[in-house]
Amino acid sequence: MPFPAAQDSARQRSGASSGTFPQVSIEATPGECAVFVPQNPFVRWADKSANFAEGVMPIGGPSGPTTTIMVTLRSAEKDAIDKADFAYTDDLASRCSQFDLASTESGRTSTYALQLLPAPLVGEKPIGEKQYGLMQTTKPKGPGDFGLVGLRVLAGTVSITLNLSVAVLNSESDAKPALDSMAGLAKELIDQAVKKPPTVAPLPPNSRSADDLVALFKNVTGPNGNPVTLPGASVIGPVPGFTASAPSSQGAAPPCTFSDSAYYGSLVGAVLGQGQIQGATKMDYTVFSVISMPTTATPPYPFDARAAALRDCATIQEEMVGSGPRPWSAVSQLNTAIAADSGYAVAYQVSDGTGEWHVRAGARKGSLSVEAGSQTSSLAEAQAKAEEFAAFFGSVFSNAGL
Repeated sequence: MPFPAAQDSARQRSGASSGTFPQVSIEATPGECAVFVPQNPFVRWADKSANFAEGVMPIGGPSGPTTTIMVTLRSAEKDAIDKADFAYTDDLASRCSQFDLASTESGRTSTYALQLLPAPLVGEKPIGEKQYGLMQTTKPKGPGDFGLVGLRVLAGTVSITLNLSVAVLNSESDAKPALDSMAGLAKELIDQAVKKPPTVAPLPPNSRSADDLVALFKNVTGPNGNPVTLPGASVIGPVPGFTASAPSSQGAAPPCTFSDSAYYGSLVGAVLGQGQIQGATKMDYTVFSVISMPTTATPPYPFDARAAALRDCATIQEEMVGSGPRPWSAVSQLNTAIAADSGYAVAYQVSDGTGEWHVRAGARKGSLSVEAGSQTSSLAEAQAKAEEFAAFFGSVFSNAGL
């Protein structure tokens, strides 16, 4: 069985500290039964006392909530993870065999009935040191409401939480197939942790963490005072099949390729955040990225090669992820005034029939670079947009103490 693809936990953790996620509260009745309810994800992501990973595991059939197991793994010192995720006695489990739960998000409350279930055996043995199942249904139950079956297992320093939606959930027998599937997966995950220790090489150190990058944008505003949103950041890992190479020397008028996938593939160990600045209208917005290079990297950075190519190339072809390449036409260099070690600002059009101008600009100061892109209706507006980007870059560099 293939194991679940994990989401980027560094991005989730930094996102929890960004203040952009909704406020969620969970309340159990009786209150002592709250120990049997996993933390809501935004609290779990912010908890730095334990490492975590999250992912999904399809179990066959068309992709959907009833065919996809949600997987959460947490790890900490033995006593710490036991106390954090399994701090209950057999007597408490007996008292909480059935209890109610209320979850409130953005002012809207949903209520549920929960029942603890015995965890199934695997090979006539318990899965871990502690384990229990649960089934959750809406209260009151409405037509078409799905139920949820969960399984939690403690094995050494690893806490496993698995959840699967079930279309019909009226009794323990309805929950059994889901519990059996999750028990098998939990056993495989435990075996994986025991038999296959980590083999991924550590990434190079970075002077800025993902949380540090998110903090740079708190209280920063874009043009017209609009808020800047950076929901999270993460460390760039190796891209399978990609080998970075040194940039080739540029001729007088060479064709050049603008490829984000190749660019990011050359940034292993860098911390990357991607965000958005909302403009005056819904369709008026700017996307931006910020990159902190690892401390082991030395100039010229990959950003410098990108900036030089955009400044010097006569023709540019963009390689888009998921679709074919497209040439940039009417490429124009734009002037911006910002003190930086390296930078670029260009406007261009593509043959999409809209007549819109695309604006891209970037600047690097030290090991930190910021890039932004937007669209305008004219070249004159593109120049004004590039100047706005330059002011935004300056605010970011100032926040970073550069």
